[in-house]
Amino acid sequence: MLRAILKEYLEECGLRVFAYESMPDLEKELEEKRPHAVLLDIVLPRISGIEILKMIKKIDRRIPVIMMTGYADESERLESLRSGAYALLTKPFKNLEELFHIVNNCMEHFIETLKTEQLTQEVEERYRREKMNALELDFLKNLQHMIGETEDPLFVLKNANTLLKNFLDFDFFGALLINDEEIAIQIFSGMEEDPALVRTMASVLVRKIPKGQIKPGQRIVIQGVAREEVGPDVTDIETVVVELSTANRSYGYAALYRQKPFDAPEWSIFTRFCSHITLTLEKISLFNEVKTLSIHDGLTGVHNHAYIVGVLDAEVERSRRYNTTFSVILFDVDDFKLINDEYGHLAGDQALRNITQVMKESLRTIDKIGRYGGEEFLLILPETDLDKAAIVAERLRKAVETAGLRLEDKSVRISVSGGIATYTPGIESKKIIKIADDNLYRAKKEGKNRIYYENI
Repeated sequence: MLRAILKEYLEECGLRVFAYESMPDLEKELEEKRPHAVLLDIVLPRISGIEILKMIKKIDRRIPVIMMTGYADESERLESLRSGAYALLTKPFKNLEELFHIVNNCMEHFIETLKTEQLTQEVEERYRREKMNALELDFLKNLQHMIGETEDPLFVLKNANTLLKNFLDFDFFGALLINDEEIAIQIFSGMEEDPALVRTMASVLVRKIPKGQIKPGQRIVIQGVAREEVGPDVTDIETVVVELSTANRSYGYAALYRQKPFDAPEWSIFTRFCSHITLTLEKISLFNEVKTLSIHDGLTGVHNHAYIVGVLDAEVERSRRYNTTFSVILFDVDDFKLINDEYGHLAGDQALRNITQVMKESLRTIDKIGRYGGEEFLLILPETDLDKAAIVAERLRKAVETAGLRLEDKSVRISVSGGIATYTPGIESKKIIKIADDNLYRAKKEGKNRIYYENI
């Protein structure tokens, strides 16, 4: 009756309770249920509660056990405490609320113990990691120095090969990197290159790629040369291959090659160091992405305002130093508000993307385009005088007008107006923008969809 009352009451208090009429498989139950506390009578039929207490403590000394008794003598109470009981409760209980508070405090104490143990384990693990040997620290330091200094993953792998030789014995270090266009394989060695051996070792890496991960059209490139085949199956060389991957992305695979087998500690060391290589590749990738995002407009993909103005300042300085000239064109989309109002802002966004794409396709590699304002675009044309800039601007204007904007079943007419300014000795970048803006204003005033280029 008491067991049923306690179970019902404690469940009403929000606890999950398991009650037993007879002695269960204790080890199995503790493993499955993982209790935060155990309530146990000292006096039980066929077995002493103290014996059960001792069995629990042998299985897991951390589990708190609260002993209950209405008949036990003083020696049994003391024996319970000596055996590790958390608390003793005397039946009949004064009230169930008092019992709940004792149980609740007991459970909270146990949970805090678990948290402390977990924290201790984390601290110990952190301490173990911090005790990496000097070579590994040097390895990490050298990899970290590459972040921000290179955008080439092969440069990282080449240096990793040199660093790995300080603590692992191998003949060749190979790496396979996967991107959208190709699968690039590089084999690093201090010995004279044997093309057949390189292709044979490359096969080890290629065969690690899961089926379906190679996309249609992807080329296999070994040492910078595209190959249709990588080589025969490897039979006379020992390898250790580790995937270069994070939780979000697989960069490829790395491998060591030599004649004699690699043992477990060598596998472990190489795996650990490959994780450092992977994190370096990831950081370089993220660094490049952040760098790209920081200088590009999120909607159109062209340079943003801050960057294109910086390019203009640099071009002014270059022209001043080398006595050259350049021109800028400031374009503005005509009646852009009407496009947003009539067709929606998504159509307006698509119009801006279309315009920049049309312009980019018509510009030289050395020309720069940036989003100067909402629907304004600034183009910088190095080594271009006013007359040539006018020809370029007119060509771009016509291209935008011809392309228009396709929205489902209708075509929307789009046009731009442009103002041109050309660098002259002594002029500053702000003045160039002012001239281009004034000319743009004149083009708008005179009817839009035109270019104005008087160098005021």
